[in-house]
Amino acid sequence: MNLNDLKNKLVISCQAVDDEPLNDAYVIAKMAYACVAGGAEILRMSQVDHITKAKELVDVPIIGLIKKHYDNSEVFITPTMQEIDALAEIKVDVIALDATLRPRPDGKTIDELIVAAKNKYPNLLFMADCSSEEDVKHANELPFDLIGTTLRGHTKETNGKSNIADDFAFIKTILNFVTKPLIVEGGIWEPAQVKRAFAVGASTVVVGSAITRPKLIVEHWMKEIK
Repeated sequence: MNLNDLKNKLVISCQAVDDEPLNDAYVIAKMAYACVAGGAEILRMSQVDHITKAKELVDVPIIGLIKKHYDNSEVFITPTMQEIDALAEIKVDVIALDATLRPRPDGKTIDELIVAAKNKYPNLLFMADCSSEEDVKHANELPFDLIGTTLRGHTKETNGKSNIADDFAFIKTILNFVTKPLIVEGGIWEPAQVKRAFAVGASTVVVGSAITRPKLIVEHWMKEIK
């Protein structure tokens, strides 16, 4: 897989962790299969067992990550080299990891981790999951291949920020200095929002909850009709 394979593509995020109702490898694999049957060309997935099971049913590129909570850190998306190694072993195409400036559980900085990861796996692509303009600027200077808006609204510093779908000013701002492909992710619920993200300059758009998380979809509908 190369960067051109991601350009102007809609990526479907197919994940469930912790106490989410669909947190089961078989269920998520079938969900992934259904997404591909519907036309999805690229998936974003988490957890080794879920990805491994899905790869038995689908043959499309996967942006892989591992969500793991450590007691001494707020970073939970592919926090350490241990998770990177596990994802490399199951041969995902892109590895996504938290690229915020928050302390990591192993004490390493994001700079140290991504340099070590790229040296160890030079043929893999790495995606920086960012939350703020500061994160994006920093990640853009590191050997990441892709920059994502995944964590906007999911850190203490960005808590309460608009969903990325309603915050196109943020996307336009970071596009002024980002030199790597930008993946817009977060709060996308309508096809029109995807089109708008592409129109302002996004390379790729990720949609998850609006397609693959029935609990949130129903909650969204219930809120809208009240």
